[in-house]
Amino acid sequence: MVLGIVGVFTFYTVRQDRRKEALRQQMLDLHQTQLTEVAERYMGFRRRLETLVTQAAEGGEPESWADPHLNLGGLRGGEGLYLRIRVEATDTPEHIRDGALQMDADAITRCLGIAPMSMRGLYEKGEFLTPGWVDRLREEPDMMQLRVLDDQLGRHIQVDAPVVLSMMQADWFMLVIQQGETRRDDPVDVFLWDLRRNRQLLRARVQGRGLLVPVRLRFEGVQQGPAATIDPRSGGATDCSIASQLRAMTGTGGVEFDSADEVIDAAERAQEEQEAAEGHEEGAEGEGDAEQGAEAGAEEEGGAEEETPEAAR
Repeated sequence: MVLGIVGVFTFYTVRQDRRKEALRQQMLDLHQTQLTEVAERYMGFRRRLETLVTQAAEGGEPESWADPHLNLGGLRGGEGLYLRIRVEATDTPEHIRDGALQMDADAITRCLGIAPMSMRGLYEKGEFLTPGWVDRLREEPDMMQLRVLDDQLGRHIQVDAPVVLSMMQADWFMLVIQQGETRRDDPVDVFLWDLRRNRQLLRARVQGRGLLVPVRLRFEGVQQGPAATIDPRSGGATDCSIASQLRAMTGTGGVEFDSADEVIDAAERAQEEQEAAEGHEEGAEGEGDAEQGAEAGAEEEGGAEEETPEAAR
């Protein structure tokens, strides 16, 4: 009896192992036959961009320069890639990958009027093309995890591969290297390359100094809402300031304030005066209501006195 149970268990285990290895080999064969060429191109493209990032960071503060024929608005006519990364994450391909995966949205490219693809997506969507992903497939011991990888591979081929191929056809690459914790308090180094012609188009160190100036409008007959509380030195204003300085390098500059502190002080004074004026108006309205109430009370008392004789009669 015991030997029979052991035999059944052994047979089941062997069959499961065979199924597992058959699924593994099927996936490896698919990757080998369908994705080898794409994977080689993908890794080569990544190495090319990572080399540009490392070399730019190792060069220190760049001397401001822009190709005299550069038209930033013309970038909208092509496909671009964009990476913003901390300077300490630019020394190795692994650190660049980690830095790119931590990249969040900013307003620099939006303020330039361009919409490049994020290099974060290049790493996220192209992970299945890396040697590390294939190694994981070879070493995965669990049948359920292999089935998950099989499902993921199918989706990668159908959905992610076309996006990655599109990214690899990018015409230009913009890199922003943050020198400190924030773009507001520390400068950024900006680089732009023409990937088709393999040449640099722009380089500069830029210190953001943008401001959001609060403005309140009055319209007759429309009740004014409460004043919004904003930070004049918000991230969006800083990013648009960076973009404005880049445009200025190419001959299309934006409006700037000579003194940020003066603008902030003026904005704060205007807001205080506005709030004081609104408080005065509310107080005046309250006094008016009180006077009207007193007059109404006096009339009521007078009416009561007139009615008293009638009642006595």
